[in-house]
Amino acid sequence: MDIYPWVEKRISSINLDKISHAMIIEGQEGIGKNQLSFYLINEILNGSNTKNLIKNNSHPDLFLINTSSLTSFYEKKNKSFSKNIPIELIREAINFISLKSALSKNKVLFIDDAENLTISSQNALLKTLEEPPEDTFIIIQSNRFKCLNQTIYSRCELINFNNLSQNEILHWVENMLDDKNDKYLIPSYMAPKKVSQLIQDGSFENLRELNKSLDSLFNNGVDGNKINKIIDLNMDFSEKLNYIIDYALSLLKKGSSSIHPVLLSDYIEQLSDFRQNLFEINSLNQKYTLNHLLLKIPS
Repeated sequence: MDIYPWVEKRISSINLDKISHAMIIEGQEGIGKNQLSFYLINEILNGSNTKNLIKNNSHPDLFLINTSSLTSFYEKKNKSFSKNIPIELIREAINFISLKSALSKNKVLFIDDAENLTISSQNALLKTLEEPPEDTFIIIQSNRFKCLNQTIYSRCELINFNNLSQNEILHWVENMLDDKNDKYLIPSYMAPKKVSQLIQDGSFENLRELNKSLDSLFNNGVDGNKINKIIDLNMDFSEKLNYIIDYALSLLKKGSSSIHPVLLSDYIEQLSDFRQNLFEINSLNQKYTLNHLLLKIPS
């Protein structure tokens, strides 16, 4: 995958001779934090075959904490998987970076999804951040802003990836599409990584079909065939619901719908309330529910 232009801009501003030994990179999931993190890891652990070793998670001077390593950790402990990053794994990482490097001059500890660090894990990590081993770099990556112990922030350089504007997303994506007008099918909430995946695996066609059916339902009235097309699309229920809400919000903002703004606003509120309570529903007939919600589109 090509490096996103906003990540390239960040990279160009970095002085590798002056990077901090501890960094926190925060931002929306899928915005490009990994691209920056692995650029830094590659530069810190520079050497022959470094990129392949890092890519295959086999570099002897790199300790990765991510979903894959968490899965392995819990399997070895014969425990059910948890997204929480336990203190035992942090202690393993601290022991690792206290050892002499094997291939490169430096060592790197990379922690992904750091918002899942437990309180005890954060406290254990804090001690190392206060007195880091020589030639060691710690990169902490989080999908949430300001979610860690405040003292951890005081010990690290903070790099924030603010949410991109819709215009920035559209400008970036138009060169990836055969029809540049298709960029307007992308919902405002969708992260760049997800957009890239949809284009690369051919799933973008689902957005086109969903948008086309919604155009008909909101402009021409309820149509059972169009509703069935939406129901039959190979997309998660939550994805369809999010897209419908985003589509309706777009109509409301533009003032381009024949539906009265008050009725449209009420409909959006109903959908949003349903989405908010979605995880409290134990058993959900998704097809019936989607049909019910689409039949309520005001005219």
